[in-house]
Amino acid sequence: MENNNQEETLDLSFYFEALLKHWRLIAFVAFLGVLSAVLINTLMQPRYKASVLMMIDRENSGKIEQVSFGSWTSDEDYYRTQYQLLETRTLLEKVYQDLNLVEIPEFTGGWKNLKKALKIEPVTRSRLLNLTISSYDPQLAAKIANYLAKSFTEQNVKNRLSMATEVITALEATEQSPEQKELLNSLPQIINSDFIKGLKREEMETSSQLSLLLGKYTDNHPEVIAVRKKLEAIQRTIDRETKRLLQSIKIDLSGQFSANNVRIVDEAVVPVKPYRPRKMVNIAIGLLSGVLLGMLITFLLEFLDQTTKTAKDIEDKFKIPLLGFVPHEKQKKGFEDYRIMLKEGNVLTAENIRNIRTMLSFSLNANKIKTLLITSSLQGEGKSFFSSSLAAAFAQVGKKVLLIDGDLRRGRLHRIFKLSNEKGLSSLWASENTLEKFEKNIQKTDVKDLYVLTSGPRPANSSELLSTPLLKELVEKLTTSYDLVIVDCPASLPVADTFIWGQIIPQAVFATRQGKTPIKSAMFTLERLKQANVKVLGGILNDCYKSGTTYGEYGYYRKYYSEEKN
Repeated sequence: MENNNQEETLDLSFYFEALLKHWRLIAFVAFLGVLSAVLINTLMQPRYKASVLMMIDRENSGKIEQVSFGSWTSDEDYYRTQYQLLETRTLLEKVYQDLNLVEIPEFTGGWKNLKKALKIEPVTRSRLLNLTISSYDPQLAAKIANYLAKSFTEQNVKNRLSMATEVITALEATEQSPEQKELLNSLPQIINSDFIKGLKREEMETSSQLSLLLGKYTDNHPEVIAVRKKLEAIQRTIDRETKRLLQSIKIDLSGQFSANNVRIVDEAVVPVKPYRPRKMVNIAIGLLSGVLLGMLITFLLEFLDQTTKTAKDIEDKFKIPLLGFVPHEKQKKGFEDYRIMLKEGNVLTAENIRNIRTMLSFSLNANKIKTLLITSSLQGEGKSFFSSSLAAAFAQVGKKVLLIDGDLRRGRLHRIFKLSNEKGLSSLWASENTLEKFEKNIQKTDVKDLYVLTSGPRPANSSELLSTPLLKELVEKLTTSYDLVIVDCPASLPVADTFIWGQIIPQAVFATRQGKTPIKSAMFTLERLKQANVKVLGGILNDCYKSGTTYGEYGYYRKYYSEEKN
């Protein structure tokens, strides 16, 4: 469990450090997001909304409701139907044509464009709704909203009383058709009248009695005539009562033609401010999108970045011990690299190099090693800076140290220590030189007990010169005069010089630069060093520019040394 928690913490720290590393990129992408939002706010045409507040009641429970115009299983069904009626093609086409919206550019596509501009918003837990129209013209938005609401209320009256109109038409007809008679006789007031129900039962009984008598007697029989007259009287009474009820229905319906369960509560007013673009919301979205996109790009870059970044890379991927970190330190132009070791007070970089010196001393003393190579995979990984600083660090503890510039092609130590390069290592092969005379080419530095052998004039064939036995003799002789000989080798991959040096000095320190050294190149170099029988004592992570557990476990000390400076 502890290992899992530690691994999770390291992963989170890695992401946090990655964000810190690329904070400028994230800030730039966030700025672009905000800039895009500002451009959208500037270029987007303002759009306005106008709303009509309407109230829709269930149909009245008065006399009109007594006519069976329809039924609803629930309030939800009823109100959903009303909302759908507001968006019907017939209603929208009428409004579209009446207002001549075909001449308005945003509505030239037909009534469907009007439907897109319409929004029905029921007010929760009430019988109210907002009928909203959006448009680039605020006055047009209010005009359409009011006209649409008015048209809907008129249509609602017409729909609700359509059957009542049919009833009145049937009542007013001089000669009623069979369909009209059937409609009138099916009205609830007629069917549910107790008086008419009793007359109809009596009519049925009398009609049955007449049928029995006709089975016994002729039409002229007195009993048949009497029962027939009774039946006709009952039928006349039914007709009179039916006409009376129908007349009452006609009066009620005629008096309630103007009734409506839909009404306008508040008409739409011309909006003053546009609802779109929402400037602050767009800017917030642009900022958030930019930050998220910047973070995504950051993690993508880190995923694609196959360079050495952490101690974990050196120990787990390269399979070599980590000797330490060399923090990034900004220096003034012309400042000699090794002089960071000579600064007074607590200097973080100097302390880390001293720590590396301590770690190396264990191996050097245990194995009685007096020679050491400093190498790397590629150029620009900080070998010369580290070599000069490490040599100065060993000299500070009383060791007599010789630092050799093993790069005969692009030697750099003479510039670091500001020494002459007229004679140096390449002078070893001059015919007039012997090993005794050659030692005069070694120059003293301003650091006590630190000496430097520069690369000397550039030879035509450095690899062939290094392969001669004379170089091995020189190293063996120098180890008798110095406590430690450090060779600053060239990068291993471009040339084979390091592997030639490895035949003479079979132990090395491998330098990597954070965020610069490709992992595959480093692994390939280490494999070649192993094949050349060069033992890598450990690796360093150079130019660490971030504090924290991921990029170098010296965050606490960096803070401490910063406070010391202040």
